[in-house]
Amino acid sequence: MAEKKINGKAAASAVAAVTAAGVLVGGAFASPDELLEDGPGPLVQSLDADASPADDGGGSADEEGSETGEEKRSLRGGIRRMVRSAPTGVRALVFVPLWALGTVVTALVTALWSSVLSPVAAAVLGWLAIALLAVIIFTLAAKTVFPDLPLKKILNRHSLRTIVLLCLGFGMIDALLPVFWDSYETVSKLLKVFGSLIAAGVPLIFFISRRKRRMLAEVEGEPVELETPAQSPEECERAARKLVEDLADSVCPKLR
Repeated sequence: MAEKKINGKAAASAVAAVTAAGVLVGGAFASPDELLEDGPGPLVQSLDADASPADDGGGSADEEGSETGEEKRSLRGGIRRMVRSAPTGVRALVFVPLWALGTVVTALVTALWSSVLSPVAAAVLGWLAIALLAVIIFTLAAKTVFPDLPLKKILNRHSLRTIVLLCLGFGMIDALLPVFWDSYETVSKLLKVFGSLIAAGVPLIFFISRRKRRMLAEVEGEPVELETPAQSPEECERAARKLVEDLADSVCPKLR
């Protein structure tokens, strides 16, 4: 079993290395003909009709030197020089198949990104932006109602979790409706607008309700002390015993 695992890992590593080499070769050469050519490669020249041979030779030398300098400063140029330094037979038997493999892989990845990943990424980023907008609306509205309340109490985990869950639900609806509704694209923007308002409004209603109940309880009853003076062990024991007795009485009242 261990030997099979090692062989499997070696095969996977070899496939990954060959694929990476193919992608590099495919990116360095535009065609197999260019790969099989000798020398620094074809130069694009723009010559006037009345140019002299001397001017032609001087221009070619300048352009060749410029292209060689650019290639020396790039990974693509290094790969081109390395491949062209190999014999023509090796290039035909090894590097041309690598070029074909790299071209196919690059084309598949490009098609996958343009047809699948880009729409999904755009949808996810769009709903993340809507969730951020809902958080901003919620914070501004809560701060308007309770101007003295600090932000750390407004942006608590319950409110943020509610906003995220609502945006997630609307995002799933937005992704599924086009499958069952042909003309859904016309109302997709309305769903995003109302979804952001609902995602901000629902937690805002609960937040205001909780804060008002808490404020009313503080007005009617005694405020809860955050810090209590130190107590002796005997006082702590008596307080604990009294708490247990009160709990027992609440479950099973004493008969008097």
